[in-house]
Amino acid sequence: MLQEKTIVKRLGKAARAEPADCLQTAGDVQFFTQIVHSRNEAVESKLKLLRGSFFGRPMVKFEVKSMSDVWVPYCYLEYDFSVERKIMFKQKGLMKTGTVGLVFDLNEMHPFQYDLFESGALPLKKGRLNQEQRKMLKSSHSLCEVKAKAEDYLQFRVMKKFYGTEAQLYLKKEQPFFRPAVEIEVLYKGKNTNFRYAYLDEFAVESEHVLGLKYRVDNNF
Repeated sequence: MLQEKTIVKRLGKAARAEPADCLQTAGDVQFFTQIVHSRNEAVESKLKLLRGSFFGRPMVKFEVKSMSDVWVPYCYLEYDFSVERKIMFKQKGLMKTGTVGLVFDLNEMHPFQYDLFESGALPLKKGRLNQEQRKMLKSSHSLCEVKAKAEDYLQFRVMKKFYGTEAQLYLKKEQPFFRPAVEIEVLYKGKNTNFRYAYLDEFAVESEHVLGLKYRVDNNF
């Protein structure tokens, strides 16, 4: 976890960090979320979500080819930001600062905004992962790529949505961690294979998200 703030200029390639692995090597001490749901409960909930329902009947038909227990890699990123909101007929706008959190799925390479002010810090445990019963999935992407995609998401899905313009982002924290899950290999129409994940931790068994998407930030005026 970074203790010092690092200024990140989204448009300046020279300001990017050099590519580096976001996760520690297998066997090292890791951060992870705890298992709180049974395997069967999580899988049934996920399959029900995938099938959908129309008047009690499943909408999507598929075949489950295989299931395996895995650790899915994630990364928590927290940014301070400053943005100038334009005011009509005034040369100088209103400067706003605040903090925004983001959880990044390193396996499927997509981010979710994390409402740290409503949900608090992620309840992570620290220790060695049991890899005899649960396989550790590894991300082939660098931390540099993750940050770039995370910052693009924050700029276009959060800052422009709230303030109508991009902000200066200051990386405050980064924390890689793993989530326990069941990897489900699904076959659609007898030929299209997909992998889906039923998570066993306390975060939204019925959702792909760590937590529900919440477009809210904390502003300091």
